[in-house]
Amino acid sequence: MSQRQSPVIKVAAVLIAAVVAGVWMYMSKGNTTGPDSESAKQPAVAEVGDCVQNKGSDGSPDMEVIDCGDAKATYKVASKFEAECEPGQSRYEQTRRGRVQFSMCLTEVAGK
Repeated sequence: MSQRQSPVIKVAAVLIAAVVAGVWMYMSKGNTTGPDSESAKQPAVAEVGDCVQNKGSDGSPDMEVIDCGDAKATYKVASKFEAECEPGQSRYEQTRRGRVQFSMCLTEVAGK
């Protein structure tokens, strides 16, 4: 009787492995950390000295990290996670359910 169950168990194991592989591929799709990846452009990965572009509006900003040499660079990250920004700086926050998850102080890029 154990010989009859063996092929069923093998097929079940292969199916489970295929499902796990499929879920892993789906979850990791687009999850790269190269300089051109979407995750590398998110403001939360910006470091002090990086530049960002506001692709949204002042009332509803949509920040993206870009090269400081790019003509579209509008702000430079002056500091991160500060309670208050220095006079003349703008503050950008990402919130979730009303709680600040990430913040940074920005200075305008010269000539903008």
